[in-house]
Amino acid sequence: MCGKNLSTDTVSTIGAQRQWNYALQPMSKEAFIRLVTSDQPEVPAYFAYDARLNRRERPTLTDVLHHGLMPLTLDDVVRQMNSVAQVVDVRDPEAFETAYLVGSIHVGLQGNFATWAGTVLAQDTPIIVIADPGKEVEAAMCLGRIGFDQMLGYLEGGAQTLQARPDLVRRIARITAADLAAALGDVQPPVVLDVRGPGERASKHLAGSLHIPLNRLVRQLHMVPRDRHVVLQCAGGYRSAIAASILAQHGITDIADLVGGLAAWEAAGLDRVVTMAS
Repeated sequence: MCGKNLSTDTVSTIGAQRQWNYALQPMSKEAFIRLVTSDQPEVPAYFAYDARLNRRERPTLTDVLHHGLMPLTLDDVVRQMNSVAQVVDVRDPEAFETAYLVGSIHVGLQGNFATWAGTVLAQDTPIIVIADPGKEVEAAMCLGRIGFDQMLGYLEGGAQTLQARPDLVRRIARITAADLAAALGDVQPPVVLDVRGPGERASKHLAGSLHIPLNRLVRQLHMVPRDRHVVLQCAGGYRSAIAASILAQHGITDIADLVGGLAAWEAAGLDRVVTMAS
């Protein structure tokens, strides 16, 4: 989210950068400006939030973890969620969608967790984590590193605790590429909601799909039809699960998540993919 065409290299040389960096090739000043200012990702809202935090004295991350990693009962979690807290479930998408605490938001710890947590979570609202037992510290540390250090605690025992309160549990349907392809041929087909970024969308997309990037979803919920079945789709299934949890939290529950995203669709050799070349 910090720029485009970012390398994964952690060290380099001036010579290597001059040879391979797209922005350091011979060009005019005007061409350079056009190149580096086009197709940049939107700056996440938490960047400005972090900039404000960096101007103030803050507790150390060690102190934050010490005071914020408190085990909470399910009753405690529900009571806090109904008053002051937001709950983020950091398990993998399949586990979350199989059984989740109603009202919670999902951001999987195994993906770009810090980036998307900082994008979809409220900045000044205390946080409670639901994680696989033993993963609470990792989640709290990642949140603390982006300034989301107002931790209230974590659900003791993890999601297994939810089994005692089925009235508080919901699920999100998951659909395979083959089943979605068949459904799109129905008289009343589902709406496919593509939550990838604009550049990904421009490169290729499913014909007829609705596009709302994940980082704009809350602001553009009015664009999501509430009288149609909606299938969430991203590149591989990570962001679509986040989007599904956001829709469910806002009362849009006739939804399903495309397993494996557009990658699974293409791997199955299905048509309807519109590419830039076409």
